[in-house]
Amino acid sequence: MYQLSATLKGHGQDVKDVVAVGESQLISVSRDGTVIVWTKSEDSQWQSAIISRRELFVNSVCFREKDSMVFYGAKDGLISGSPVFAKFDEDPVYTLIGHQSNVCSLSCDGENVVSGSWDKTAKVWENGVVKWDLRGHEASVWDAKAVPTMPDHYMTASADKTIKLWQADKCVKTFSGIHNDVIRHLEFLNSGNFASCSNDGTIKIFNMSGVVLQTLEGHDSFVYSIRAFPNGDLVSCGEDRSLRIWSSTGQLKQVIIIPAVSVWCVDILPNGDIVVGSSDSMLRVFTNAAQRTASAAEIEQFQQDLQNSSINSQVMGVDESKISPYEVLQSPGKKEGQIIIVKAPTGLVEAHQYSQGQWLKVGDVVSNSGSDQKKEFQGRMYDYVFDVDIEEGKPPLKLPVNANDNAYAVADQFLARYELPQSYRDQVVNFILQNTTGVSLDPDGAPAVVSTTSETPSVPTISNSYKVLPVKQYLSIKNYNPDSIFMGITKLNAKEQTFNDENLAQIGTALHDLDQNWEVLYLFALSMRSKWSTKTPAYDIVRLVVSRLSSSDDISEFIEEGLGNQDITIAMLTVRIFVNCFDNKKWGLKLMSSKNVYESIFRTIETDYPEARVQQLQNLAIAVATLLVNYSSLIVQDPTGMADAVAPISDALNTKFGNQETFQESEEAAYRLLVAFGNLSIVEPSLKQFAGSISWIKSVKAYYGNIVRFQEVLLDIGA
Repeated sequence: MYQLSATLKGHGQDVKDVVAVGESQLISVSRDGTVIVWTKSEDSQWQSAIISRRELFVNSVCFREKDSMVFYGAKDGLISGSPVFAKFDEDPVYTLIGHQSNVCSLSCDGENVVSGSWDKTAKVWENGVVKWDLRGHEASVWDAKAVPTMPDHYMTASADKTIKLWQADKCVKTFSGIHNDVIRHLEFLNSGNFASCSNDGTIKIFNMSGVVLQTLEGHDSFVYSIRAFPNGDLVSCGEDRSLRIWSSTGQLKQVIIIPAVSVWCVDILPNGDIVVGSSDSMLRVFTNAAQRTASAAEIEQFQQDLQNSSINSQVMGVDESKISPYEVLQSPGKKEGQIIIVKAPTGLVEAHQYSQGQWLKVGDVVSNSGSDQKKEFQGRMYDYVFDVDIEEGKPPLKLPVNANDNAYAVADQFLARYELPQSYRDQVVNFILQNTTGVSLDPDGAPAVVSTTSETPSVPTISNSYKVLPVKQYLSIKNYNPDSIFMGITKLNAKEQTFNDENLAQIGTALHDLDQNWEVLYLFALSMRSKWSTKTPAYDIVRLVVSRLSSSDDISEFIEEGLGNQDITIAMLTVRIFVNCFDNKKWGLKLMSSKNVYESIFRTIETDYPEARVQQLQNLAIAVATLLVNYSSLIVQDPTGMADAVAPISDALNTKFGNQETFQESEEAAYRLLVAFGNLSIVEPSLKQFAGSISWIKSVKAYYGNIVRFQEVLLDIGA
């Protein structure tokens, strides 16, 4: 069985491709634009050397042995070639110009370089120029290779769900109807057959006539890459975070879960070791040789990272409703690699995998897996490491957090580490809650709330004087994970078939730079809302860009369809759109201060969703409570102009929402309701007079009266 041999850290973003040059040398490329050569020293330590850094994503790499040349392809369509021993500041020896879009595949047949691109073509390069231009696919060419047993023959795999066999630049055969989705990778076997893998989650073995000999099923999501051992065994990796080893007869031999969101690439070293590259910016080498196995401490750290990782239930297709009792872990699994979802005694929902005869925890199941670009603190990797300023003139203190951590436990550890007073606890907890929770397509975690005065989370300066009311700043719900949203859109588009690969590339780029690309995203959102049966990503995008839209008319169709929608996620995102309207400098306040809006909006919001999960209900509660806070802030700032709003907002707060258990059981929702009430009590003193006798306030006090931030607001309102 394979065990961890080494963890290679050097890239800053996703490792998109890797090639094993020998037992002691690897080459990898990354979205951070770097090309790194890894060399294993005599003491078995891997040393890194960057030989190139592009400004754009580098997504593919191959190695030509005859002249030790490394070829690497980038998002702009250029292919560069540099010697494996090149220095960082040296110009490439080759620049291959011909593709019009991202080069997603590179291979070498010993002499020529073969490339595949999002421009729907593959090309065979000889001495730096195009020898054969392979045109005929209707979508991106995800892989292209020379057929080892047939001179001048090539094979290509495409997003159009076909595989083509070429002789020179003529297509001599098209294999269709073999996969149900994008075909990602090809691999030739010593038997003379070949294998393919696909976004449909399967691996298939064919003979050269295109007859399917075997179908390997086991991956739970996209399969990105496959490689063959000399004995016919296969290794594969994919979006389900797994590395899988298959026997030549198609039996699943071993499953290794990687603590990352995506496992993009895999290759096999001459000694049989396996290397994978993943979305957490790392490469990992696995071995079945005892002498090359990592130390016990490294393996323990790997297992700890795995257990501390978060599994995105939407991207992974995990059904959180099918939770097994914790006791099931006492019984053997049904098969190698089986994953079950259990609820631990701590209350967390955990994923456990059956491997090598035992159950191993492989992560906590959450709806958003936080940041995948891990940061190191005191020898451990975390989703976030914040700088917290405690005292002016002194260096900031480090606050490490994982997305699935309990905020209160983290705060306690932070205070103990730096010997800080317990009075800081609630402020630290609030900061963690506000700045660590991203929003995925169907978020189950509490949303981050960010002040409209800044697009980035502010670091709290903790002081002993804390005055709560009035709260005049508008809150917004804008944090998001671009990779999580993009992956969700990609998966839904595989069913909806609306966007081509160029469109998806635009969406992916735009999500990483909203300031420059919000208009493009809005147009895509319009298309999704009008054409897709699952409209969630359209609403999530509009939530992000509404503060930039030029007219309130731009959201009218979303509001009309979304407010009170039977889908709780659509309804919740619609409320978030309203929340973020307060941040639109052109028309936001004018719209939200309209009597027609504030008198109808809270009557229309639906909260009765008997089939919804508790976390979904609490997400809706937090969104509604945040909207009430913003209205209360608007009233505080303009008590005369908004005098007519006090009654309907107070009625919504005290009659419709405050009395609901879902609102009271969510600490964040309850706190925001209390702040909204406090703001209103400043404008309408009679509210403060009766605060102590209002039933929902008494319930909130009973729930959270021992928490400092609640105590302060309760004191301010006289309850």
